[in-house]
Amino acid sequence: MESNAGVTLMIMYEDESVDIRYKSGAQLQLSPCGCEFMLLKGRNSIGHPLEPTERVRQRTRFTVSTYKEMVQAALAFRNKYATRPYLPEDLVSGDHKKPFVSDDSGVVWPEWSSSEAELGPGGEIIIRSEDSQAVLALSPSGEEFSVEFTCSLSQMQHQHHSMQSSSRGPEGSPTVSLSSSPLQLQPEQIYQSTTVVHHLSCCALAPMWSYPLSLARHYWMTHFSKDVRDGETSKSSLSDSSIEDRRSQLPQALPLTCQLPHWHRWKIEDPLTKERHTEIPTELVKIVWCQGITYRIQRGAVSLVEISPGDGSVIRSNGGLNSYFVHYKPELQSKQVKEVIYHLNSLPPDVLGQVYSVCSVVSRASRILACYSQAKQLLKFPGAPSCLQEENEERHFSIPSAHDTTLSNLVKHHMNVTETEDSLSDLVSAELEKIRRFNFLQENNYLLCNPKRHPESEHSSAVVTQDELVNEKCVAQALQRTSKAIKDIDAVISAVSLM
Repeated sequence: MESNAGVTLMIMYEDESVDIRYKSGAQLQLSPCGCEFMLLKGRNSIGHPLEPTERVRQRTRFTVSTYKEMVQAALAFRNKYATRPYLPEDLVSGDHKKPFVSDDSGVVWPEWSSSEAELGPGGEIIIRSEDSQAVLALSPSGEEFSVEFTCSLSQMQHQHHSMQSSSRGPEGSPTVSLSSSPLQLQPEQIYQSTTVVHHLSCCALAPMWSYPLSLARHYWMTHFSKDVRDGETSKSSLSDSSIEDRRSQLPQALPLTCQLPHWHRWKIEDPLTKERHTEIPTELVKIVWCQGITYRIQRGAVSLVEISPGDGSVIRSNGGLNSYFVHYKPELQSKQVKEVIYHLNSLPPDVLGQVYSVCSVVSRASRILACYSQAKQLLKFPGAPSCLQEENEERHFSIPSAHDTTLSNLVKHHMNVTETEDSLSDLVSAELEKIRRFNFLQENNYLLCNPKRHPESEHSSAVVTQDELVNEKCVAQALQRTSKAIKDIDAVISAVSLM
């Protein structure tokens, strides 16, 4: 099958599923948890045109040698950007494995007064944890960073919990309980680990990285800014933090098997639009890799697209003015970061010998963001649940109360006569959209069922349990609140029409 060099497009969607395309027309998809994959093989040029495309669906850790290289490459891409890595032992090469004495995922970063940063060969600012189990590297642009850390390999669910409970003794010292095994195993035979690298944006910062990133940012300002006073205070004036503030819990590997494999969904149809731009995905995406360039969507009230060309620089769209892009270009000799502003209508021409075309890269990023925004607008109802999604049992009861709060604020705005008719209309439209979504959930009551219910209970006789009575009562109350919300909206519309 295809090698890694045959990859033309890699996509990670918001549910952390992965879709990879190859030059031969083949397509490989990973489930959000990484436990399962589907391979859609390319069409045979000598075969009959009506012959169906061959599909292969396997558990990731049991993949045959024919597809092993493809699956390893797909997992490597997934683990760079996913919240938690999936690390089956069978797909981690022996030279990347190392013994791990403890399953404790906590690390402590150095204090301000004792911290020392390293300058990497490409201008990266490097901060190491006290035990060197984790290393944070801030790019010379100061806009993105990577974290390299040691992570134990994926285990079975019950084995993972038993390892956690036995990794610390009564005095907090590392220990391993071997009472459940007939074999006397050494700790390094139980705990196997590997190195994982996460690529992250400074615009979407997880709390676990805030302290080490603040250390790196201080050294970055010292190195890349001539006037440190504009951004950061001097190191001598910074006070040391407590050990709890300096502690981070590293991401842990996902379980070896998925508890919800029936939620795995495969995009059998082509996820790329065929009308205008064939390389742009039409669904909600998180990461797009194309021709060596990485495009990252930053979701928010105003979505952004961030480009990582791979040369240490970062190109980012400018919020509400998405026709403008800012290029953060570090200059190592002058020790400064130059900011260049581009407009879609006046992108710089290509220069002979340049590593990548700014015009092509920015144009593609703009199309990705436009398709993402369009898909987001067309997503009228909540998507199907992901196998990584934590179910919230109360999620369908919180919607009416949100209506009450928002409508109360809406009436206050009207009474203060500070909002224009257009802005009130926008708020009313937003509330109506929420009510449509809520009514959709009521009409499709299977979404309200407990996913943990045993399948056999669905086919049993119609026995009304106490929980079902409670649910029906809550649904009735929710419908009453919805009716009240509609009346309140009608009152606001009537009031606006009299202004």
